[in-house]
Amino acid sequence: MKDDEQAPAKNSPGQLSKSRYDLRHISTVYSHPQALGQCDHFLSQNLNDAERREVSSTSKAAESVAGEGSKSQAAAIGSSLAAEMYGLTILAEGIQDQDDNSTRFFVLSNFGADLKGHSPALYQPPSTGRVGWKTLISFTLPQQPSGTLADVLQVFKDHELNLTGIHSRPSLQHAWHYVFLIEVQGRREALGHGVLNQALEEMEPKTRDWRWLGSWIDKSPKQLGSAQTPGHAMTEGAKGKQAQKSVWGLVSCARNKKSDMK
Repeated sequence: MKDDEQAPAKNSPGQLSKSRYDLRHISTVYSHPQALGQCDHFLSQNLNDAERREVSSTSKAAESVAGEGSKSQAAAIGSSLAAEMYGLTILAEGIQDQDDNSTRFFVLSNFGADLKGHSPALYQPPSTGRVGWKTLISFTLPQQPSGTLADVLQVFKDHELNLTGIHSRPSLQHAWHYVFLIEVQGRREALGHGVLNQALEEMEPKTRDWRWLGSWIDKSPKQLGSAQTPGHAMTEGAKGKQAQKSVWGLVSCARNKKSDMK
């Protein structure tokens, strides 16, 4: 992973929960689970009886609606770009519940070190601080002894490294076995230097296996003043960009506007 992109959504308050189109024909709403959740208020107020159907992405939702044709009774929650790509009409804009919604993207690359970062050529000399960088790590744990997850997290606490995210996903290896993903402030540095390197070295024997997935410059607003410049980043490091804003709209095949109805 080489980059992390996000930006807050900016909406006009008057846009929320308003539609220029009659929505009574909509019986199904497609979207990604996250987008459906972010637009719960609009859906409850305007399409409470419609089935909410989860798909893999908001663009897939738009594609599904477009595939049903002009007589479709389905709509999708997605971006205006998706509506343009699939020739759909925007029935309502700015339907997300919160004005400060944002969508986060990870930029992936297969260039560089192996998944444990064993390639000193990728790194610049050690940095002077921890804040300003983030690192993503995945690991699995042995079934025994108990308390191994707490042991792993304790390593980061002992080194005063702040964890900004913890997630788990099924490993698909066997039942009730998980892959854990942790996001931590700091970065891996050359030749084993740095506090994060020390923490990872201590963590390794407590895990079944682990992977370093990348380090990048933290572009969150509170870090913009302290983050190092891209010129000091390792090759896999992040160069800050803005993410797509999460301004969701309800899109479908064209229907009558409210003003056209008798």
